Amino acid sequence: MKVGIIGFARSGKTTIFNALTGSAAAMGAFGSREANVAVTKVPDERIERLSEIHKPKKKTYAEFEFVDIAPNAAAGDDKALDSAALTVLKNTDALVHVVRAFNDPNVMHPLKSVNAVRDAAAMEEELELSDLIIIERRIERLEKEHRKDQEYDFLCRCRTHIEAGQPLRSMEWSAQEQSITQGYTFLSRKPVMLLGNYGSDRIGHEDPSGLEAFVKERGLALVSFCGAMEVEIAELPEEDRAEFRSELGLGEESRTSFISAAYDLLGLMSFLTAGEPEVRAWTIRKNTRAVDAAGVIHSDIQRGFIRAEITAYDDFMAAGGSMVKAKENGKVRLEGKEYLMKDGDIVLFRFNV
Repeated sequence: MKVGIIGFARSGKTTIFNALTGSAAAMGAFGSREANVAVTKVPDERIERLSEIHKPKKKTYAEFEFVDIAPNAAAGDDKALDSAALTVLKNTDALVHVVRAFNDPNVMHPLKSVNAVRDAAAMEEELELSDLIIIERRIERLEKEHRKDQEYDFLCRCRTHIEAGQPLRSMEWSAQEQSITQGYTFLSRKPVMLLGNYGSDRIGHEDPSGLEAFVKERGLALVSFCGAMEVEIAELPEEDRAEFRSELGLGEESRTSFISAAYDLLGLMSFLTAGEPEVRAWTIRKNTRAVDAAGVIHSDIQRGFIRAEITAYDDFMAAGGSMVKAKENGKVRLEGKEYLMKDGDIVLFRFNV
């Protein structure tokens, strides 16, 4: 799962990137086209417990690949993204928009004043405009070819939707419509989560930025973060971090809570495979069919799919971590291609190629 981190210059994107990934990427590189990239594991206690039972040679967590898209001078002060950034973002699965909600006289906002709601709305408009340009070019091409077919009709509906100020993710798409536009990689169609980057004065107080009301109105997800504080804490010895967080009233490590929240809010979940060779979490979207989940492991398994042997993680643990006992309890079942996977399903795929 590749997640693009976006935002206006001086919003603290790279600070957030470093806090989330434990990286030490240079901050303040406003003119650079180079994206910062890092991979981080998704915390999952189930992997630890299954590893204690199976004693595998290897254990593998689900992962996020974070791509920090640096604002470029070519975008202009009133834009967060230029053409190079837009190209990189097309290869991401989801977006996290870091919205500046802190005041610092030493870090000038490119628009001269801090206004979190304005910036959040402006980013949505940029993503929508990017999609609108692609749609209009394709419609023009279809009209020249006299092809007013199903693709044409659907793209016209998409254009109307965006012109009404709505992102494509708020449209309902049929399976056939998704297939028609599969190659377009529309940015306003991607799952998005806002990350409010607050100052330390926000701790213990209500949100003064208006972001909470904004996301509620738009049906978006919001995670609160204090990037500068998180970086400072990350520099402390590990044994001192929990106590320091407790003294500041910060609760659990924000990196852990963010990754867990992002995994859920972006519509993701994990199914598990477990045995002596490896205990592993595999990332899929919610409501993924068993046959498609098999393809995440290997295309041959998907192609030769016969059945999926499924045991819910909780049922497995209730059986004392014994698959034999789980079968005796009637908690192991065979499912077909159309079965919708559940978070925490322990799976053995039966296939023949």
